[in-house]
Amino acid sequence: MTEEERIGPLRRLNLIMRFSYTLPFVLASLCGVAYGLAYSDDYLIAALIPLTVWFLAMFVNFSNDYFDHVSGVDAEVEEERFSTMSESDVFKDNEMLKKIYWDGNQFERGLITAEQGRLVMAALVAASLLLALPIVLHGGILVIALGAAGLLLAYFYTAPPLNMGARGLGELNVGISFFMLVFFSNYVLSGVLSWEIALFAAAVAVAVGLMRVVDAMSGYESHLRHGEKDLAVRMGGREETVPVIKGLQAAFYALVAATALFHPLNLMLLLTLPLALRSWRTMDRKEELWYVRIAPQFFGVSMLTMLLYLIVLSARTFLTSL
Repeated sequence: MTEEERIGPLRRLNLIMRFSYTLPFVLASLCGVAYGLAYSDDYLIAALIPLTVWFLAMFVNFSNDYFDHVSGVDAEVEEERFSTMSESDVFKDNEMLKKIYWDGNQFERGLITAEQGRLVMAALVAASLLLALPIVLHGGILVIALGAAGLLLAYFYTAPPLNMGARGLGELNVGISFFMLVFFSNYVLSGVLSWEIALFAAAVAVAVGLMRVVDAMSGYESHLRHGEKDLAVRMGGREETVPVIKGLQAAFYALVAATALFHPLNLMLLLTLPLALRSWRTMDRKEELWYVRIAPQFFGVSMLTMLLYLIVLSARTFLTSL
């Protein structure tokens, strides 16, 4: 019996759908909704927005894996990441790294066929559209336009003919998508335009974009062979990318600090600084697989920033009610 045959049904479902990978998308949407609830009491729409985003996030991740399988990129990336990196103590003894760098493409592992994959993608899009109907009735043509834009960005991240991730637009695609998730989740719910949520959305866009940059660095050689122009390839190597990463992270903290102009409790978002500084030290030391070691820190900065903002908004609501 092969390893794949021994996998239980729930574990198999998680490996195929990658539910944990949808968490950043849902958290980003929840941040926008939580901000919007200060101006709206439409709790049905508030619940449906992140639920719809969850289904769209499953579609994003699944379609990316499908088209990476079709293009052959993931076959080589898997060899790079798992046959090489798994031999290192840095990787094999770190459960967080294993979770971040996943367990291989589900199509490559034979957990699902390409034909089944196309059916799953169609089902996810159909479920997203069904859930979005009340949101469309609430927000009108704007919701249709935003939903279409988000779906196209997600689909053409790896899908031909655009394949934005391979053409050096992957990080920009991710940044725009996450800005929209935060900013427009608030606007669709409440109809309120706010500089605070715009700044926070921009900060999330930079943080998650950096997650994408760091994640792609482990597959640098295969991306280079396939002509994929992610940031590391454009900069000419992993080490050459470090100054850009540091500059973007500095911009992220400048945006985070600027949100404190709207409420002093927003300074709590700076609690992620120790993680960022730790990643800088790792990049400077250039230890073995340094570009893998920093992945949990960048993941942590993104996720904790969104979680902290939800806590801050809850605290602000409580203080207002006193």
